[in-house]
Amino acid sequence: MDRAIVIRPQFPSNRRVIAVSDIHGNLPALEAVLNTPQARSADRVVSAGDHTGFGPCPRQVTERLRSLGAEILAGNHEERLPQADAPEFAGYNWSLLRWTREQLAGLPLAWPRTLRLDNMLFPHGTPENPNLLLYPEDLPALLAGLPEGVAWYFSGHNHHPWDVSAGGRRGVNPGSLGMLEDGHGGTAPFAIMEAEGERVSCQVCHAAYDPAETRRAYVASGAAQAAPEMCRAAMYTMETGTYQVCLKFVRLARELGEPRGLTLADPEAFRLAAAAWDWGDGMSCAEYWRRA
Repeated sequence: MDRAIVIRPQFPSNRRVIAVSDIHGNLPALEAVLNTPQARSADRVVSAGDHTGFGPCPRQVTERLRSLGAEILAGNHEERLPQADAPEFAGYNWSLLRWTREQLAGLPLAWPRTLRLDNMLFPHGTPENPNLLLYPEDLPALLAGLPEGVAWYFSGHNHHPWDVSAGGRRGVNPGSLGMLEDGHGGTAPFAIMEAEGERVSCQVCHAAYDPAETRRAYVASGAAQAAPEMCRAAMYTMETGTYQVCLKFVRLARELGEPRGLTLADPEAFRLAAAAWDWGDGMSCAEYWRRA
């Protein structure tokens, strides 16, 4: 995979960039954003990684971005895709990764890690590490160390938004477009960055979408059949906006499985976690997906 920083020519004045991250295969959320007046007036789209993973429509999202001529960057989920068939990803805990790779058959899987567009830098986590989770307290030091001429830092990976200014520079993460984790379900955030002469402004916007559409897509695509427990954890995030559900769910599967001699490679560990998790509706995974 090409991990270089892609540098584009100077962005012309009076142009608008729509910047998104962490779509996570949530096509209804992406379409809701693209149908906003702000997005329709944009001249360029930048997707800062993790446009796949967790969600039911990885191929459709990828093809939609390509149809827009979007700048598509690799996140930690895309970095794993070429190795999806490796022995280390053979366990049940990687079922959704393998399913995602199958859906993308025939499409190129090489995307750069970082884009520099004039004085704007777009990585997923950081240019060196797309898997690094940034928090607001990390930003002042990071902004101070940016390359000369960079005034804006737009990234994702952390599904919870942050917006930090320090030392004449600004870092923006609007939150995950497809799996926002700020307590607001059915909400897709994005940023509009507009160049006016030498000045760049940024506005974070939100589009509402219906998570029920995404839920139906999980069933129609076969994702819910491939990994019903993890797909439900992802759907719970989309419906409620709860922070780090998937991570906590995996930790619960490990916690419940280990005393029984189970690892995350065992389906039963995830079934135990699904039975123990408080979904708020009293439904088993099987019933939840049947009702989709």
